[in-house]
Amino acid sequence: MTSNIRLKSRLGFVFPAVGIVVVTWPVFWMAQGFPTACNLVAPCSGREVRVAPALLFGGMMLAPLAAVILMSVVRSPVGWLVRLSYVALVLLAVVGYVVISFSGGFSVDAAFLAGLLGTIGTALLAYVGIIALRRET
Repeated sequence: MTSNIRLKSRLGFVFPAVGIVVVTWPVFWMAQGFPTACNLVAPCSGREVRVAPALLFGGMMLAPLAAVILMSVVRSPVGWLVRLSYVALVLLAVVGYVVISFSGGFSVDAAFLAGLLGTIGTALLAYVGIIALRRET
């Protein structure tokens, strides 16, 4: 019975981290198709300009995710590492979204703001994971 409770609490701080990545990757993919206002002095760059930042920030999100998953496996998780991983996940999500959106041109429209709202919403998932960690320790 106690192991079942411990498993639920461990999954309680792993699922928000997985949720952050699952929400952010489609937002990164969606941000690659946003129309941009091109600079007057340079021609408009293509959609492929945004692929490299999406891959870079999406790939960097795997390290904090792996840290959270590994901390859920050990007997006593290191709380500061899990908190730092959640902060890193949210920062990579927000900064990555802004970099992807503004590479190749500048545009702030309703689609950009909706994506930014969804990406910043990952902070709520991080908060849920940290609260679950506090219950565990």
